[in-house]
Amino acid sequence: MVTSGGFIQACEQEQLHLSGAIQSYGALLIANKKTIQITHLSTNISDFISGFDEHSVGHLVPEILEGLIQNFNGTTQFYENELQGINSRLDVILNAVDEQHMAIELVPSLPHVRLQSAIKVLPPSIDSDAVLNSVRQQLVDYIAELTGFERVMYYEFLPSGDGEVIAECCQREGMGSYLGLRFPASDIPQIARNLYLKTPWRAIYDASAPTAAVMGHFTPDLTHSHLRSVSPIHIQYMRNMGVMSSVSWSIIGRNELSALLSIHDAEAKAIPLPVMQHLWEVIAQFNLMLREFAARKRVNLHARMQEQLNKLQVRINSAESFSDVWPQLSAWLMNEFKLQGVLLVHANEQFTAGTLKLEPHAFKQVQAKLLNSKEMLWQTDNLLGALPAIELSEVAGVAALNALPQSQQGFQLYLLRGCETYQISWGGRPDKPHEQQGELAISPRRSFEKWIETGLSFSMPWSEDTRLKLMKVRLLLQLLK
Repeated sequence: MVTSGGFIQACEQEQLHLSGAIQSYGALLIANKKTIQITHLSTNISDFISGFDEHSVGHLVPEILEGLIQNFNGTTQFYENELQGINSRLDVILNAVDEQHMAIELVPSLPHVRLQSAIKVLPPSIDSDAVLNSVRQQLVDYIAELTGFERVMYYEFLPSGDGEVIAECCQREGMGSYLGLRFPASDIPQIARNLYLKTPWRAIYDASAPTAAVMGHFTPDLTHSHLRSVSPIHIQYMRNMGVMSSVSWSIIGRNELSALLSIHDAEAKAIPLPVMQHLWEVIAQFNLMLREFAARKRVNLHARMQEQLNKLQVRINSAESFSDVWPQLSAWLMNEFKLQGVLLVHANEQFTAGTLKLEPHAFKQVQAKLLNSKEMLWQTDNLLGALPAIELSEVAGVAALNALPQSQQGFQLYLLRGCETYQISWGGRPDKPHEQQGELAISPRRSFEKWIETGLSFSMPWSEDTRLKLMKVRLLLQLLK
């Protein structure tokens, strides 16, 4: 079953943070922060450090680890080359489990090149879309050079929930490119996206390796665990892609996951912990520049819109009737929103402009949808898909606004766009059947070959700025007489 956001119900019900297991690349123990007692151990702990076995649960943490617990501040902390393990030196990662417990994770310490300051990797700021594209590619290339992974992708999430690869670096000939391809929302479940918001990165060392169970008297919350085991569905997904190891870092917008920087390789590979931490800092620097650039664009948009609306306000205030204002206002709306038609309902009158008209039967359906909505704005780029009761219409895109002016005379504004033939390049067919495979609840897509979807009943998509612009227009229309 697919939810309204394009996500698969079976995937959304998977409790990823309560898997009760870790990747066997490293080991884990969980301790009570107050009593210093061990409450959980991974079954492979004795492969990494001596003095531990399944009987160690309930014992006090060894003195060698007490200092780490005392220094824990509640946030994820990294310690390079901290302990001597059985076969190698070990890096240590500390993270929170819950209010009473913390996790200590042990991974092999690996040699790495000297790392430069994170703030020196990229330019200091982004001031245009062209510079953004250049810096994004520079970031992808830097990650590829530093990690040696075969493929690095900048995977941007779209308002629909789907994702698109908008920057890529491939380091092996003949492996094909995902650049410009879209992937359906269901490929990355919402429950996984929520975890990406809470962790510095997600590393999968070897999709073919067995997991190590976590022993204890209750199932711990492994949300922040670096070694948290991988969903069987995702393991199959990786195998279908020909990927054995991966790491993903998050790009976070306004309280939401806006993109992933992901690296893939056909072999099991491990990146030194300091390198992953360094790249996290570089990506955080890029993320900051990206948010600052987006904020400047919003400020500039506000200023530009306000300047234009001020001119229209002067015209409205000086006009004897709305009919005198409509030609200028409608021409501005048509140009600003790239429309083929516009309809304004005001004081029981309808004012239209452009070549595209909303047919009476279609208007009734759209108006009912708008007036019954809890929001002042309703929009779609596929009118027939959004309102199936409309069997036929020349209109494909509608952005509708409903509000009351200060005079308490209601108005509705309908922005109209016609049908356009469009093509979307997908990484494999996005609407494959979600059949069961063996013990898995679903079978991930097997093919990621380029697949072209052609649409005939869609308009040009509405931009992310549409809502902001319409809220500005609403303030202007409240002046209508």
